[in-house]
Amino acid sequence: MIRWQTARVLRALVLALSLCAAGPAFVGRASAQPAYAGERATRLVARGHVLREAGDTISALAYFRDAISAAPRRPEGYEALGDLYLALDEPQRALEVYEAGARWAVRGEALWLGLAAALHKLGQHERALDALRHLRALEPSSRAGLAALADASEARGSFVEALAARRALLELLAAEPDSEALAAARADQDARVRALSLLLGAAERVRTKTICSAAEPSPVRRALARCP
Repeated sequence: MIRWQTARVLRALVLALSLCAAGPAFVGRASAQPAYAGERATRLVARGHVLREAGDTISALAYFRDAISAAPRRPEGYEALGDLYLALDEPQRALEVYEAGARWAVRGEALWLGLAAALHKLGQHERALDALRHLRALEPSSRAGLAALADASEARGSFVEALAARRALLELLAAEPDSEALAAARADQDARVRALSLLLGAAERVRTKTICSAAEPSPVRRALARCP
């Protein structure tokens, strides 16, 4: 276990140094970035996306890495680089990039959604769910985050959490100006909320019936289940 943890720490250190190409000065520079660093990073990411669309993956990767080096505390570079690795079906590399971004940039909806996607592809479903929970804590008004959390919770059988996420999403949608697309999204979420409510209600009735029909049920369990 100690060797594995040590190896992971070393990999993270190597990744941070390679992404930022700044050696030991990286941490100091990240905490005191000049005002123009964010603008330069935005331009680099934009250029990288153009190259990616043109099929020049190698150059796009280089531009995204340069964007991270230019502004290590901004999420755009990590998001772009991680997304490209996911598209290339390299979820482990994507995960390392997203984890580096989570340590340095912290905020960023696409960053945490990408982290969850990489973990899901690697079969680490519970960690993916944790990432989406963390996104909800950071960005409670993220519609994409709430939708992803609800979907992941349902897939893991956490129906109470899924219902809470869908209700929160429905409240956000209800506060938006009316449009045809928004009306469809509201109807979809409303139907999902109703389905989950029915499912949980049926499960509760079965649980109550099981407790109340037991030969020698616990008095506490009978009281909680409101048995006659």
